[in-house]
Amino acid sequence: MSEKTHEKEYEHHVNPDEVHSYMPAVIGLAAGILMATGIIFMLKGFSLVIGAAMVLVFISLIFIFLRGEIPRWPKITKDSEAMVKAGGISGKFHEIGDVGFPTALFLLSEIAFFGGAFVAYFYLRSTYLTWPPEGTPHLDVLIPSIQTGLLIVSSVMIEWATAGVKKGNNTAVKFGFLGAVILGAGFAVIQMGYEWPHLLSSGELTVQSGLFGASFFLLTGIHGIHVIAGVLANSVVTIRAFKGQFDKENHGFLEAAGTYWHFVHIVWLFLFAFLWQDGLSYLQVLAA
Repeated sequence: MSEKTHEKEYEHHVNPDEVHSYMPAVIGLAAGILMATGIIFMLKGFSLVIGAAMVLVFISLIFIFLRGEIPRWPKITKDSEAMVKAGGISGKFHEIGDVGFPTALFLLSEIAFFGGAFVAYFYLRSTYLTWPPEGTPHLDVLIPSIQTGLLIVSSVMIEWATAGVKKGNNTAVKFGFLGAVILGAGFAVIQMGYEWPHLLSSGELTVQSGLFGASFFLLTGIHGIHVIAGVLANSVVTIRAFKGQFDKENHGFLEAAGTYWHFVHIVWLFLFAFLWQDGLSYLQVLAA
């Protein structure tokens, strides 16, 4: 079969109406915030019922999403095969699924990676009657709260840029990703330029501070590396945006980078809930 035949087959499989949906990212972001909030409500003892309800809503949204997505997988696979046989069609790869087949595979591997890290963390946590263990210092919640705010605003700017490119609004693309780069860099600077040095130099919390200290620096360190990778990817998108290389028909890399950044943000919400909020609940138990 000739290359032109494969290209026609690829174009036949792709439905242009599926290209302009950015709602899955918004829904995923909102669901992640809902899940993290529910966990905080339960860990902090605000309301076990409300917290559990939020977690159940999150699980329900996941099932609803899968119910709508799984039937599309055979078509997405066929589109991917057609695209590969066509030798790769410039500017069209993002049309395979909402974010691209390779991006989806990459995110699945990242979910498995962080999922394993969280399982290990909770296994270690389960070996203690109280967590963090007695003697663990208080973690200031102000700094991670600021970092959380930076990531929330950056995700909103990413969505503004993603919606903008699909509407031909190049200004939104340029400054949406530029803003995300600045805020993401700010997150990394606060973590590795202030919080970590402060904790380590003061001796408040170090890698040698038992399992909690080791877990804290391991999990936040892995996430910090992913933040830096996201900032670099978003920087490339920003440079290309200012060169006018994205438009309605060609923005696959932009959408993939934005989706990755949302993933980094959602992982942070879980870290914030598990490491800081759970730590504060321990202090409340002691005070009681």
